[in-house]
Amino acid sequence: MTAETNTNNASDMPVSDQPVSSQPSQMGQTNEGNTKPAHAGSAVKAALAANIGVACAKFAAAAFTGSSSMFSESVHSVADCANEIVLMFGDRASDRKSKGDHPFGMHRAKYLASFIVATLLFFVGGVFAVSQATKKLIGLLDGSVDRQVDSLELLAALAVVVISACLEGYGLHTSIKEARERMDRVKVEKDSLIGFWKRTKSAELASVMMEDTLALIGLLFAGLGIGCSMLTGDELYDTIGGLMVGLVLVIGSAALAFKSGSLLLGEDVDPRTHKLLSQAVNNTPGVERLINMQAIHMDEDAVLLCLKVQTSKLDRDYDVETVDKIEKNIRAALPWYEWEIYVEPDIWRANHVSAEE
Repeated sequence: MTAETNTNNASDMPVSDQPVSSQPSQMGQTNEGNTKPAHAGSAVKAALAANIGVACAKFAAAAFTGSSSMFSESVHSVADCANEIVLMFGDRASDRKSKGDHPFGMHRAKYLASFIVATLLFFVGGVFAVSQATKKLIGLLDGSVDRQVDSLELLAALAVVVISACLEGYGLHTSIKEARERMDRVKVEKDSLIGFWKRTKSAELASVMMEDTLALIGLLFAGLGIGCSMLTGDELYDTIGGLMVGLVLVIGSAALAFKSGSLLLGEDVDPRTHKLLSQAVNNTPGVERLINMQAIHMDEDAVLLCLKVQTSKLDRDYDVETVDKIEKNIRAALPWYEWEIYVEPDIWRANHVSAEE
């Protein structure tokens, strides 16, 4: 990619003040070697397929048994289905080419979709389930609702919980597999799943992993509530199980909102990528010093990078060639990302922010 210079009044400006930026590419376009893997988005599709079946089974069991835990889980599954659809729309929107009103592309549509998912999970799944369970719990305690249950009917609900756990477990397994493949693809340091969730720039994976984890925890509480009610014949335990399902969703959706909000605001690249970038720039012929580097993820595969470098010659034509070499080195060192690179040759001063900070 050739470097682009601003020639307006160039003769009247000091060399160090004349910006030399790489010619911006269309960020939506994929760089050579940065094609999306065939499995991209498989976690969302697997989660949607599982949740549709789970939601139907749960609603049938809730209608048959009147179980509060099963009703809360039904609402949870409906919220999850809506969330997966929102994530799929966000993914498609992020691939659309901008008509000029979004100069860096539509990448952040994924992060916006993830934030909407957190909101839906909180209000549709969590708050609604808690409110319904609370109303029934008050009725049970004041005697306006019969506490006796049919253990055989709850057995059907417990069977649905077990089947649902298997399906949700499959969905989580798919998410974990995609997470590990992504760690291999972008050459990040191996980490625990919790560590990966904290560091990942993939809004889809963060959302689906959180949803599947919350679903399994919720099913655990639902199963415990139903089981205790079967053993005691008292619906109080089933209702408490439904309340716990709602509380789990509220807490989990708050964590997801924090994560997706951070991505939407813009997160830096991970430390290992930062180190590889510094090496690629400093090893470029003609670069004396990397003065400052600022990078921000537009989505999990697209990065906006701004650099300040000191070159070995205060010559404009030499700077242009050096900028072109810097860009080629970065793309060669980290080909799994789409890059939008801007470079400004400058002279190091004591008040410059270090690239290592």
